[in-house]
Amino acid sequence: MSGSSVLAPLHEHRRRVLPLGVALLLTYGYFVSEPAWNQNSRLALTRALVEQRTTIIDRHHFTTGDKSRRDGHFYCDKAPGASWAAVPPYALFHFLRRATGGELPRVQVRPLDPRSPVPEPDQRGPGDVLVYNLAHRIALYLCGLFTGVLPSVAAAAAMFLLALRQAGGHARPALVVALTFGLATPVLPYATVFYGHTLCGALLLWAFALVALREPGERGIAAPLVVGTLLGGAVVTEYPAAVPTLAIMALAAWRHGRGFALRVALAGIPWALALGAHHWAAFGHPLSTGYDFVYLEEFAEGMRVRYGIAMPDPTALWASLFGSYRGLFYLAPALMLAAWGLVVALRESSEPSAPAGLPRAALLTAVGIVLYYVLLNAGYYMWDGGAAFGPRHMVPMLGLLMLGGVPALRAAPRVFVVLAVIGVLHMLLGATATPEAPQHGNPVWEHAWPRALGAEAAAPGRATNLGLLLGLPGLLSLAPLVAPWLWAAPGALARERDQDQDQDQDQSPRPTTAPPHEARE
Repeated sequence: MSGSSVLAPLHEHRRRVLPLGVALLLTYGYFVSEPAWNQNSRLALTRALVEQRTTIIDRHHFTTGDKSRRDGHFYCDKAPGASWAAVPPYALFHFLRRATGGELPRVQVRPLDPRSPVPEPDQRGPGDVLVYNLAHRIALYLCGLFTGVLPSVAAAAAMFLLALRQAGGHARPALVVALTFGLATPVLPYATVFYGHTLCGALLLWAFALVALREPGERGIAAPLVVGTLLGGAVVTEYPAAVPTLAIMALAAWRHGRGFALRVALAGIPWALALGAHHWAAFGHPLSTGYDFVYLEEFAEGMRVRYGIAMPDPTALWASLFGSYRGLFYLAPALMLAAWGLVVALRESSEPSAPAGLPRAALLTAVGIVLYYVLLNAGYYMWDGGAAFGPRHMVPMLGLLMLGGVPALRAAPRVFVVLAVIGVLHMLLGATATPEAPQHGNPVWEHAWPRALGAEAAAPGRATNLGLLLGLPGLLSLAPLVAPWLWAAPGALARERDQDQDQDQDQSPRPTTAPPHEARE
């Protein structure tokens, strides 16, 4: 199966896939993120690259505590991939604003005492609040669109292709699994913000899909170059993706030979050089990162030894999976069934009578990457992700975990759908309230639910979805989201035999007039 034939099912099932993809795009794009440290840090680097052609964020450092300081200058402490990906949309936004005389992103201080003089943002005192103008929020939205929304829709397409192979070519269960991945897991809330998690996850999932679905022995250099580009982009977006990258490269060597894997590695070299150049410019050495120069002491102390990574803590492991504070399976219960299904798929792949599905080596790779992210998160000093909705550092592996969705759906369809619906409700609330849940309490019922019901999120400067901006109150602000799904779902999830008949009619040859002797035969 060549690279083009790997993508062929998307064209073949376009009547199903395209409407759902549009609905998913509109759903992700419906939410408006609030300015917060993580996003502001990435935006500060994007702005510095576009506006000053530098990695120094001195002009905007006061908007975030997620920053580094070296030689008297401030820098974004994150891996730069998401900020790089946001450069084209922000550059266009910046150009249009300047050309039309529009306001650029700007921050002002609202003093605690309204009678006090308004200080400069970097000289504000305790209790003073930063107020972001509309241009800042539009810039965040555009950057999130290119680094969260679009990659997450693409990741759902990759999920469909992988699930379709596992489902023996039946589109309906593959679509259910892909939609569960896109709507009932933390992919939904994190697709709506300017983070790197969903971008990294989309790049890893597509690289995995191209390696796993491509048949051994296929010729051509395009596929390994694309895989290498995807993996390189994943590493510059999130440093921990280096280990999954090596695992996928090993899978590529196993399935397609060392020559294929070598071309994958060669395609990743430009990314390594670009990342090294960024590190050198900002932190003085190609192997130094922003985490070596973290500014706030509370973070620097935790990162000082092995970047905050130690042996997995059993308490953190349990809490990050099952706890009500940050538990992945608590927030997205369908993933618990998918984890079981992934084990079932792995066991079935060793049986001679196993149904057609993904190669055993691919499933082993997926299991290994999932375990890596789970254990890495449990060993990280800030395992809860700080202000987060669920264990956000696990988001890049969610697509690989969802590979157990098809076996789980086959074994317990009603339970799977019920758990998926619960996850969708949780994730919609998380996206409505923004995924920066506080470091205490239940993120659904003590953070998201009150914000979704109350007037706080409806304030003009704090609206978190387009419905609130239009004046719809509380949960009613989510009502417009029903429209694209009422349009897309009935046809896309119709009985498969009806769709198959339509495809047969589309692909059947047109009748021609046969010669008399052929007609007699």
